Amino acid sequence: MHKRTHLQVTEVQAHQAAKHQRRRQRTNRRRNWNRALQIFAVFLAIGDLAALAFAPGLRVTRVRVDGTQTLTPQQVFEEAQVPNRTNLLWMLRQPLTKRLAADPVIDHAERSVRLPNLLVLTVTERQPFAVLAATQGGARQFWLLNHNGVPYRMLDKPPAHLPVIVAAEAALPTDVVLGRPLGTEWLPEAYHLLALSRTDRALSGAKIAVDQNLNLCLNRKDMPQIRLGQSDSLPWKMALADAVLSAYGGALSHRAAYIDVSCPQQPVWRPRPALGAVTRSVRSTNVSNSIRSN
Repeated sequence: MHKRTHLQVTEVQAHQAAKHQRRRQRTNRRRNWNRALQIFAVFLAIGDLAALAFAPGLRVTRVRVDGTQTLTPQQVFEEAQVPNRTNLLWMLRQPLTKRLAADPVIDHAERSVRLPNLLVLTVTERQPFAVLAATQGGARQFWLLNHNGVPYRMLDKPPAHLPVIVAAEAALPTDVVLGRPLGTEWLPEAYHLLALSRTDRALSGAKIAVDQNLNLCLNRKDMPQIRLGQSDSLPWKMALADAVLSAYGGALSHRAAYIDVSCPQQPVWRPRPALGAVTRSVRSTNVSNSIRSN
């Protein structure tokens, strides 16, 4: 009885093992077939890519340059170093935009392809915001600055429509390198001052001077010089300067040689030489109050 029961159990186990083996064989055959299909698909894709990569009908024969303002399309084309009659797919691997970004005038560049044979290069040039003037190596030099404070082009002289930031040589820690931010602490404050001065026509500054001690001074033709000192409390100092210029019915703007608000608690103004040589102080506890002369 014991042997028969043991034999029956063995037959059941053998049947289950055979069934499991057949199922695994079918699964393996299915996996092998799927793998073969995948390999075949990869070979087809490689063949298609190879056919496209070497297809004579997909070679770049035309290049279009968009977005230029001061640069010419020919300059952009030459700086990109576009290979002659290269396939469009290989063209996407060329470092064209990296070469263009090396030009300080170009902020960034993009490329795209148009089937069957057109390459499009789109450049965005840096826009002028101000002019930096400084003496380096004993020579007066001028650089165009964009809104991020990046010098990107040298000039023979500043354009009339742009504000000028005149920096003492000691205020520039390193040589000016085109395409790289200046990395100075006072430049953002000078930009802030430009933004404040542009809100009021009377205080619209044509020139900002930065001395060796990083004191700021705002200058404008036919207007008194506004000495602001350090860059702290610029909105308050500019409001005080506006109040001083408005004193005496606006006549002070023609009488003063300069207005000094470097100490906001004690702003002073100096008459023009023809009107006297005494420095006068004007006090104001509030910008809205009248300012009187001592």
